[in-house]
Amino acid sequence: MLAGAFGLRTLPLLAETPAVCTLTCQQTLGPCYDSGTVVRPNITEGKPGLPTLLSFLVVDADTCQPIENAAIDIWHTDAQGIYSAPINTFCNPSDAGARQMTFCRGVQLTGAGGWAHFNTIYPGWYSGRTTHIHATIRVGGNAMVTTQFYFDDALSDAIYRTHPSYSNRPVKDTTNLRDNVIGGSAARVAPYLFATKLIDGKSLVARKVIAIRTSPTTCNA
Repeated sequence: MLAGAFGLRTLPLLAETPAVCTLTCQQTLGPCYDSGTVVRPNITEGKPGLPTLLSFLVVDADTCQPIENAAIDIWHTDAQGIYSAPINTFCNPSDAGARQMTFCRGVQLTGAGGWAHFNTIYPGWYSGRTTHIHATIRVGGNAMVTTQFYFDDALSDAIYRTHPSYSNRPVKDTTNLRDNVIGGSAARVAPYLFATKLIDGKSLVARKVIAIRTSPTTCNA
């Protein structure tokens, strides 16, 4: 997968710690969280889709210093917009097989430099939501923030139009600006967008800085 195919330090998106760090704010947990997520770097479980490396840098919002041993718990849909796990049927209404699996879910701990990486696939969409990744960041077992991250609409549209794992579906019906969680303005969406690089049209690297405080801090996106 991607983390093995590329030297992480050589990827331009995985640059040094930023000089200014904006506190990452709370967004809804949503109905599709499952507490049975396990620690693992590869969360695909063989699901088809565009190979995607999600890289997160967790820093202190006040000092911008990296935070070691922060647990990043992520979950998202497969290419067809379906969530795994035996959660309520809103999340996998017509896919009983998905209820027996845990694809596109996992936890990673940050290293000394504050980084954690997941090998996954690009998430699909479902009606009423834009393309997104859910995340909860915990330190010492305590949830510091639960939030969501997004991709540029043009990137999603291009992937959904051209990649065979997605192109059998209609055009997604909700843009970032129209999304019922983060939508409303470009300024509202911008702090939650991944920085991305599509590599030869065959894989994607996505980077996000997550700035937290060392005790739970409430601010709403």
